[in-house]
Amino acid sequence: MGAKKLDLLGEVCPFSLLKTRQELEKIKPGEKLTVETDFNQSVRNILKWCDNQGYGLDIAEKGSGVWQITITKK
Repeated sequence: MGAKKLDLLGEVCPFSLLKTRQELEKIKPGEKLTVETDFNQSVRNILKWCDNQGYGLDIAEKGSGVWQITITKK
């Protein structure tokens, strides 16, 4: 299974969520997308959308105000 990374540092919503959705469309079920963001609202929006889609999630704060979200496509 492949893993893809998406750097969204400096990006704000709704662009963060739109870019995440676009990248998820490119990967196969079971593959992972790791998103890195520093915008708090983007974290909430991405988590909520992924939860509604039933995607697996893992989130970690990498540093002060930087989050890494790993999404497993269903």
